[in-house]
Amino acid sequence: MASISLRGITKRFNDGGPEALSTVDLDIQDGEFVVLVGPSGCGKTTLLRIVAGLETATEGHMLIDGKDISKVRPGDRDIAMVFQNYALFPHLTVEENIGFGLRIRRTPKVNRRERVRETAALLGLESYLDRRPGELSGGQRQRVAMGRAIVRHPVAFLMDEPLSNLDAKLRVEMRAEISRLQRTLASTTIYVTHDQTEAMTMGDRVVVLDKGVVQQVAKPSELYQHPANSFVARFIGAPMMNLLRGSWTDGQLQVGGSRVEEFRCILERDDGDDVGDVRDLLVGIRPEHVHIVPAENGQAVVTGRVALVEHLGKEAQVHLDVDKGSVASETGILVATVDPADAPEEGTMIGIGFDHDKAHFFDTASGKSIRTQPLG
Repeated sequence: MASISLRGITKRFNDGGPEALSTVDLDIQDGEFVVLVGPSGCGKTTLLRIVAGLETATEGHMLIDGKDISKVRPGDRDIAMVFQNYALFPHLTVEENIGFGLRIRRTPKVNRRERVRETAALLGLESYLDRRPGELSGGQRQRVAMGRAIVRHPVAFLMDEPLSNLDAKLRVEMRAEISRLQRTLASTTIYVTHDQTEAMTMGDRVVVLDKGVVQQVAKPSELYQHPANSFVARFIGAPMMNLLRGSWTDGQLQVGGSRVEEFRCILERDDGDDVGDVRDLLVGIRPEHVHIVPAENGQAVVTGRVALVEHLGKEAQVHLDVDKGSVASETGILVATVDPADAPEEGTMIGIGFDHDKAHFFDTASGKSIRTQPLG
């Protein structure tokens, strides 16, 4: 396998047009599983296609093991790609589909057959080698597509939303299967998805993109616990993080018009300077850190009417319709995750508080994270 480095990758599809990707710098280690995630149109598939050589970067360079391959043809990069639609040949058997790349490279038939059967065993496809794609389930077809990539022993694997055509149950199964295979093969892998659950459960590191710009690169736990900005905070996590409008004045935090007396921290910018001059900020609260209290309770930071309660078995999600001036969302909805036994009735007025040591703070204008330092 190999390491992959991207240096200043920028992509414009038209001269003088907007940037689909803007100065992407990324280092992927040998054997690492890196996931590219973001909303539709963020540039993740474009970046993957540049790595594969199917698109040409407007600016920047790509290196494999330190060698610049920016101008190397796709077929000469020794990179295998698994597509969203599987791209199998319907008239060929499973064995012929898996071995197709080896046949094109004129691998001797005996060696080809041996490698195909080794790959089929790895994927649990030994008993399907004589079947054609139309006789297989969606999960089996996905395994065949992966087998065609694995059998070549490439330096890296690229996967473009390979599970998007599968049903929810099969997606969960294939997520685990791909993760297991990647660790077994110790393969350098770049995986594209719009599903943040896939990103969080599969990647060694996750690259979050928005509008062609890398927002943060980190381990899944780091993204969740320490988002770099309000976009990452809202994109990573389900249900998404609540963002409340607040203010910071003379060392006092106010949220939703209520002073948070229990807050005992110092806010700092990323450069370490105090943020005493910052008046408006966003306070981020994960739904699991929200507490429901009586509307008239003095601990209530925001009050509102219960619009919806979703019972999900082990937990319930309470959707609270609050004053739109209190939350940074167009819907004016705040979500709390609670024990089903504690879920309020729809239509009732309630208040919410939150774990102050679990709060996140963001600059209203830039969206950048503002750090906290406990007093004392």
